[in-house]
Amino acid sequence: MFEMKIDDNFSIVFLHVNFSRQFFDLYKSNKQQLSQWFNWPSQCKTEDDFEVLITDALIDYAEGKALQCGISHKADLIGYIGLTDIHKTLKKAELNYWISPEFQGRGIMSQVCKKMIDYAFNFLKLEKIEVSIATDNIRSRKICESLGFELEGILKHADSINGNIVDHAKYGLFKHDR
Repeated sequence: MFEMKIDDNFSIVFLHVNFSRQFFDLYKSNKQQLSQWFNWPSQCKTEDDFEVLITDALIDYAEGKALQCGISHKADLIGYIGLTDIHKTLKKAELNYWISPEFQGRGIMSQVCKKMIDYAFNFLKLEKIEVSIATDNIRSRKICESLGFELEGILKHADSINGNIVDHAKYGLFKHDR
């Protein structure tokens, strides 16, 4: 199993179909929170939906388009982190993340993001990481800012989350600025 250790308790683990049940259970217990910021929760209703989601992620990985992982606490999934929209020519990718509320506010997500950013810059040889976050998602924006991401602008009417039009704050971090 692909795993990047954060510390003795936390790891980044490569999503595999064997995680479908755990990922589905995590989703069920966090559906309300996730539905505030993402559209995919309304599309995933069963464990089979998560198996399809993970299978698609594995295909994207094989094609060099994405690296999607779970965040593990003592072998239990507690969140997600991924690099999506990997552009080899532009040497950049989009960072996405979320963590279960009981693990928020403890610095865990920042540590996990740092590890994934190091992987992106040092192994994948990317030069820029971007993050696009709903402007009202203050906690996620603070994580970006604490990691040194620079606000590049606000994208008006950037997304529709369950019928609500939201603006996005677009952040960027260059390898040479770290």
